[in-house]
Amino acid sequence: MPLSDKVRVGRAFRRAVRIDADMGDPESLRGFICPPSSASALRSMARHISETGQAAFTWTGPYGAGKSSLAVALASAVSGDSGDRKRAAAALGEETVEAIRRAMPPKSKGWRVLPIVGSRISPARAVGDGIAKSRWMRASQNSEWSDEDALDALDAISRRDPSKRGGLLVIIDEMGKFLEVAAYEGADIHFFQQLAEMASRSGGRLAVVGVLHQSFEEYSNRLSREIRDEWAKIQGRFIDLSIDASPDETLALLSRAIESDAPSRDIARLAEDVSDLTGGRADSDTLAACWPLHPITACLLGPISRRSFGQNQRSLFGFLNSAEPKGFGDFLRDAEDGDIYTPSRLWEYLRVNLDQSITASPDGHRWTLAVDCMERCRVKGGNDSHISLLQSLALLDMFESRSGVAASERALHLSLGDDFDKNEIESALSDLQEWSMVMRRRFSGSYGLYEGSDFDIEAALDRERENLVSGPIDLAGFGNLKPVFAKRHHHDFGALRWYDLMAVSMSNAEAAIEDFLSGTKLSPGAAGAFILSIPEGVGTDRVSRETAFEALKRASSEPAGIDIALGIPERPSRLLVSLVREREALRLVLANSPELRGDRVARDEIHSRIADAEERIESELESALDSAVWGFGDGETRRRLRLSELSSAASDTADKRFSESPRVFSELLNRITPSSSAASGRNALMRRMVSHMKGKFDWE
Repeated sequence: MPLSDKVRVGRAFRRAVRIDADMGDPESLRGFICPPSSASALRSMARHISETGQAAFTWTGPYGAGKSSLAVALASAVSGDSGDRKRAAAALGEETVEAIRRAMPPKSKGWRVLPIVGSRISPARAVGDGIAKSRWMRASQNSEWSDEDALDALDAISRRDPSKRGGLLVIIDEMGKFLEVAAYEGADIHFFQQLAEMASRSGGRLAVVGVLHQSFEEYSNRLSREIRDEWAKIQGRFIDLSIDASPDETLALLSRAIESDAPSRDIARLAEDVSDLTGGRADSDTLAACWPLHPITACLLGPISRRSFGQNQRSLFGFLNSAEPKGFGDFLRDAEDGDIYTPSRLWEYLRVNLDQSITASPDGHRWTLAVDCMERCRVKGGNDSHISLLQSLALLDMFESRSGVAASERALHLSLGDDFDKNEIESALSDLQEWSMVMRRRFSGSYGLYEGSDFDIEAALDRERENLVSGPIDLAGFGNLKPVFAKRHHHDFGALRWYDLMAVSMSNAEAAIEDFLSGTKLSPGAAGAFILSIPEGVGTDRVSRETAFEALKRASSEPAGIDIALGIPERPSRLLVSLVREREALRLVLANSPELRGDRVARDEIHSRIADAEERIESELESALDSAVWGFGDGETRRRLRLSELSSAASDTADKRFSESPRVFSELLNRITPSSSAASGRNALMRRMVSHMKGKFDWE
């Protein structure tokens, strides 16, 4: 009998929920499984409303974590309809629903619910359009809504019918889309601050829930520090609740989703063995209830779905319900009694359907290594037992920290099920070690894929570090430091002037000042330089600061027509110095190790470490620039400036230096090198001048 006749997937997940379309639909919560952590988040929300009056919340969790379904369940819980309340209680639990209704009394007619879905329009316009659809007040969906109009309308609606209505619940799904647009276009998100403050002052008449996939900070990471701080302040007006199922909850979801008439008798023993491998973290009865998934496969599915190439419950239940090749549905159609969905089958599913996504994800290096290892195994003449063993080992090794199952010899034996006997597995494992494809870790006793490199990177690094313990650090080329433009000066005078921005070690500061003043390091056309001086020791003492600023004063006393500003971070970073030296040591290892020429894996790892170090150096330099105290000219005038304020300082400096400069607002004339059209006009003028003067002078 095929397994498809006795195994089904329940309606635990049917499709992605859209709150504006599914709100109030009796079918929207059918089969919804609310993890205990999500129910706990709702009870926490209720406590905040009851005890503190805080009524503005954000729910943050990855794609597919069930946030939209949870929002529909919350709306049903505060409804005045008894049928909605029963459906909410079935999904969330009676205790959770009672906690919500005590905090948000629905009265006889319940709360009004305004569902908003994020889009590329302003949040005020989206709220206004939602109000227009609801017909709670006269409004045109095509009208222009200002922030004030939208907030006034929400306030008015929330206060209506206080004896019969609980209030107004605003749910903003896909709130991150509003933030993405604001970050990309530089728009203001002050509307959300006003909305949150209004909710918390409403006396329990207005509640707001914003649904996010990541924090405000993640959406604003490309903005200036000043704007990021402002966004963080706005997020602080909301209580942030995490909506994300734990590995144990994911297993419970799987066990409830898979329904079977007669589970295999052998699964209980296998589930107990796998539970022992996890140290009891995974319950054996729950693992057995996931049959015909192999218990190790069940442990792996949760962590895999949480990676950047998955979407949590969406990919979890998509895997169970889809007809994709090598997927669970495909397996059920072809499998017979006694078959089980092993980790090696899961590998094949990922390889066929998600290979590109995984390769482009943070797991791409390890995934590519595993794929390459299997190709080499086939070339060596490896058979099915070798390949299946490699597939299981690769998944266990990649997701050990989240699944709780290490790639031990016992786990590898269990993962291959009844497909191969013990001797075949031991022989295959021995072959893979002999072929330098698998290695055994001495300390943990687990196995991992051999990366094909005998080069000891750490030993080589130790040798090179000895030469870098002392001496100035080289910061040239780091931080993507772009020139500082005097924007206000350009607007006032018409001349575009800029200043080079350079980071140097403090021991090199005086030499750098002299080089810039002499013009040897100044880029063509620059009016001067802003030099960030990085201390190399532990902290910056006052003597070092004063010595550096005195050097600036001495050098600037000589008339050179060039302005120099010197900055020293208020909070110098020890990490920056160590990162620069680490990066230099890695570069020396790459240059001084001939054996790397034939070792691609070791070279790739060193290049990856260099790239990581450079990225962290740039981040540290940005922080240093944002906390620097700058001295100008005489070394006495000092100001603490953020990175965003350097342009204003550059304009002040340019205004003083070029105070007598004529104000010319022609881009054709006011430039270092004339444009091609300006040069053509100049040549034509000279020809006319020469032609006009012909005959008036005696030319030799």
